[in-house]
Amino acid sequence: PRIEDAMAKTKEDDIQSLRKSIDATPQAVSALKAKGLTSSQVVAINIADGVLTMFAKTA
Repeated sequence: PRIEDAMAKTKEDDIQSLRKSIDATPQAVSALKAKGLTSSQVVAINIADGVLTMFAKTA
């Protein structure tokens, strides 16, 4: 699956930087909170056509 490929290529430093950016974006924090998630669970993102998709690990 593509998400595992993306995760494998992402360095831990990049993930930490990504999570800090998410935490600094109120809309992203609210979207995660609405699903019962936090930025610490986000493992990858995708941005296409102005839409941010966050992929989170829940288990």
